[in-house]
Parts: sequence; C-alpha cells; structure tokens
Amino acid sequence: MINMYSMILMAEESAEESSLFSPDQMGGYAATILLTVINVLLVFLFFKFVLFKPILGVIKKREELIASQLKDAEDSKAQAALNAEESKQAIDDARVEASQILEDARTDAEEQAKIIKMKAKEEADEIIDRAQSEVLRMKKVSIEQMKDEISDLAVEVAGRVIGDVVEHDKLKDLAVKHTEELVGEEVDSLGE
Repeated sequence: MINMYSMILMAEESAEESSLFSPDQMGGYAATILLTVINVLLVFLFFKFVLFKPILGVIKKREELIASQLKDAEDSKAQAALNAEESKQAIDDARVEASQILEDARTDAEEQAKIIKMKAKEEADEIIDRAQSEVLRMKKVSIEQMKDEISDLAVEVAGRVIGDVVEHDKLKDLAVKHTEELVGEEVDSLGE
C-alpha cells in the first residue's frame, strides 16, 4: 500500500508541477498544433490533387461545352435570322416578279387580242370585198344574160310584128344596140 500511496503522492506532485501553461504542456500543444497543421495540409493537398483537380477539370470541360453550345445556338439563331431575311426577300422578289409576269401577260394578251381583232376585221373586210365583187360580177353576168335574152326576145317579138320586112340579123343588131344602151348604163354604174 505504500506503493500506492507513494504513487498518488507523486502524481499529485507532478500534477501540481504541471499546469496548463507549463513548458511541458506548451511543447505538447506545439506538437499537437504542428501535427494538426501538417494533417490539414496533407488533407488539403489530397483534396486538391485527388478530388478538386479532376472535379475542376470536369467543371471546366462542362463550362467549355456549355459556352460552345451557347455560341452554336447564337450562330444558329443568327443564321436563322439571316435565312429568314433571305426568305422574306426571296418571297418579296417572287411577288414582284409574279406581278410583273402577270402584267406582262395581261399586256401581251391585250396586244394579241388587238392583233386578232385587226386580223379578223381585215379578213372580214376581205371576205366582204370578195363577196361584193362576186355579187357585182354575178350581177353583171346576170345582166349580160338578161341582155342577151331580152335581145333575143325583142328580135322574136319584132320578127312576129314586123315580119320579114327587116332582116333577122339587122333586127337582132338593133335590139342588141338598144338593149346595150339601156342596160349598159346599169352595168356601168355597178362597175363603179
């Protein structure tokens, strides 16, 4: 028991000698602080090189991908706006061209209609002129035939009335002469 008692006494003495700010305790604190700082540095380096560097690389690649996609989207938007403007211009040009084509077609159709009307009028005038010429010719022929028939009839009538006093040929000549004088004026007026 003495031993125990002496140990307790020694512990009490040593407890009294060692306080919180004793050099022994300060050395222990410094060692603990140094080990903690080293541990924190090691953990920091471990996280930095093992965890943070790959994670930051993935984040950077993701940022680059997003930036690239945004740039592509902006380029696509600009291209779509340009295409829309070109399409609008093409539609406007097509409308102008279509209206010009319609106007040209309308003008051509009107000119063709005028030409067709003129040709039809000319052909109708020619047909009318030919018909009038044919009518005049047929009228002259009819008058000539009538003149011959009238002359023959006059000679026959005169031959029955007068008899054989005047020769038949002379009578015919006289009838033709008088018939030509009467009918000739009519034929001449038709020719004019």
